[in-house]
Amino acid sequence: MSINNLTNHIDELSDNIQAYINSTLEYYKLDAFKKVTRGSSIIIRLLIIGSVFLLFLGFISVGFSILIGESIGQLSYGFFIVGGVYFLIFILLLLYGKNLFNKLILEKASKIVFNESTLKDVVDEPLESELHKS
Repeated sequence: MSINNLTNHIDELSDNIQAYINSTLEYYKLDAFKKVTRGSSIIIRLLIIGSVFLLFLGFISVGFSILIGESIGQLSYGFFIVGGVYFLIFILLLLYGKNLFNKLILEKASKIVFNESTLKDVVDEPLESELHKS
């Protein structure tokens, strides 16, 4: 009877291990889906906001170029001045922007990937409660 009881426990353990592996795989699938969805929504939102901002920036730039050009007396000079300002901003971003952008992207990506509770807290609690019942 003791061997029979041991065989039953081994079979039950095998079933529990299989259930644990299946639930862990499902958890990782859902977690990956959630992270991909959140990342995609952030990218789409940034693209939409960036597009609207570029339209705004374009109209403001043309307006300032015309305003500067009329005040100087030569319309084309206003466009050259505004273009020069954008060129200076471009140079500054090339020189100093790499670390800034890397830091921003790293922080955002870390918040997306690592803000959830750990797998150990989520998955192991039900398993421990099952083990204590036996």
